[in-house]
Amino acid sequence: MSKKENDEEGFFSDSFSVLFNPHKFVFDFKQSTPKVSTKKDGRKVESVVWHRPIIVDPILAKKMLTVLQKNVEKYEDRFGEIEINGKEQKDDVEADEADEPTYIG
Repeated sequence: MSKKENDEEGFFSDSFSVLFNPHKFVFDFKQSTPKVSTKKDGRKVESVVWHRPIIVDPILAKKMLTVLQKNVEKYEDRFGEIEINGKEQKDDVEADEADEPTYIG
């Protein structure tokens, strides 16, 4: 393992978007955290968003879909169905209907 791999930390993502063109897919994983700053006139809370884009060719994107689907099925066999409710359901967008990035999270 190279030194760079040892220095890298895991990245928790609470949302992501998917963009594509004929040559590539971009998976933009995001992490949102609140930032609180105290000023003389009071507290100010703002959101900080970190990005970790992953760019792959269409063949690898399709392979990722297959691997992810198989692993979600294995997870659900072991731990039960992953239930999606509320906000997550209305975020579902078919790729051919999306004129803008498809955001999940």
